[in-house]
Parts: sequence; structure tokens; C-alpha cells
Amino acid sequence: MSEAIIGGLIGGPLGAVIALFGNYFVIRDTRWGREAAEEQKAAVTLLGLLRRMRDQGRSLTGWYEQEQFSEDCMTSVFAFRDRRVRTRLAASVHLITRAAMTRHAYGDEAMLAVTHVAAHDIRECLEARLDRRRLPKPNDE
Repeated sequence: MSEAIIGGLIGGPLGAVIALFGNYFVIRDTRWGREAAEEQKAAVTLLGLLRRMRDQGRSLTGWYEQEQFSEDCMTSVFAFRDRRVRTRLAASVHLITRAAMTRHAYGDEAMLAVTHVAAHDIRECLEARLDRRRLPKPNDE
């Protein structure tokens, strides 16, 4: 009889602790899954904006087009939780819009080269983030 009482006194709290740990892991994994899904959606949107700019020849010639492109891209960038990823992606987006603004001073070929390097950096960062790897080192160019 005393073994049943001792077993009940130990088993009850032990079961509660196990249930708490189980709930913690379920909540943590659910949050990670939700964040990963948001980041994947943001990556698809950002890559779609870059592809549309490249394929349709969208050159960001006007102030409105530059602001619209920048705002659309930054909306996707802010979906990423990691500060380093956001900083890197934002820098590349700003580089693309700056290249469009200085196109008249340096020419179309220089703008295309800068845009290509920045878009390549964005793709590498997104790939590393979605694969949960370290960010690659920035290109020296």
C-alpha cells in the first residue's frame, strides 16, 4: 500500500513535468515552422520581383518605379527574423535602386553590372538562409 502512495506521489509530478516539456517542444517547433514558412514566402516574393525586373526589362527609370520596387522588396526583407540577413538583403536592394538612380551618370552597362552583382548576392543570401547555413561572404565587387 505504501508503494502505491509513493508511486502516486512521484508519478503525478513526473507526468506533469514530462507533459510540460512535451508542450514546450510542440510550441517551439510550431513557431519555427511558422517562421520558416513566412521566410519562404518572402523569398519567393523577393525573387519574383527580381525576375520580373530582369525578364520584363523593368529598368526603374522613374522615381516612382524606384520607390515602388524598393518598398516591395523591403516588405519581403522585413519578414526575415535574422538581423544579419535583413541587413544584407536591404543593402543589396538599396544597391539596385542606387544603380538605377545613377544610371545617367555611369551608363546602362554599369547599372546592369551592379544590378547583376546585387541580385546574385540576394539569391546567395536567400539560399543560405533557407538551407539554414551561414551567410556567404560579400562579394568584393
